[in-house]
Amino acid sequence: MDWMLEGLLQGTQFQTLYNRKIETLREEYHLRKIDIDILYFLYKSGERNTSKDICSLNLFNKGHISQSVDRMVKQDLIHTVQDEEDRRCVHLVLTEQAIEIIAQATELRNQMYNMILEGVTEEERKVLFQVSQKVNQNIRNALRNS
Repeated sequence: MDWMLEGLLQGTQFQTLYNRKIETLREEYHLRKIDIDILYFLYKSGERNTSKDICSLNLFNKGHISQSVDRMVKQDLIHTVQDEEDRRCVHLVLTEQAIEIIAQATELRNQMYNMILEGVTEEERKVLFQVSQKVNQNIRNALRNS
């Protein structure tokens, strides 16, 4: 396989760029990368706002999620709400301060996407999106079958 395609699929260069982009935000608010990723997930996820939902992404293990959630509760970035129907289920709710941080993180993401997609036409972006959906589905299927 072409090493450039493999690098793209692994996302190493993308992650390096992303880490550089959010570094000042992390320092300003004393956050780790996982904290910003979890805040962003909670912002985008709607009703899927539990630690189990975050864990289903297969990006972080339960221990890291738990540590991050505890840290962000102490920083007043999220608060927990027990589910009314299932007391074992705890929902993670963003605070106003967290939403401000997410707005900054979203702006940084948009800047980054504009940088990496510079010169890529709208038609090429659509093809890239379609191909990435198929590749992601193939990866999910391979993981399920292995």
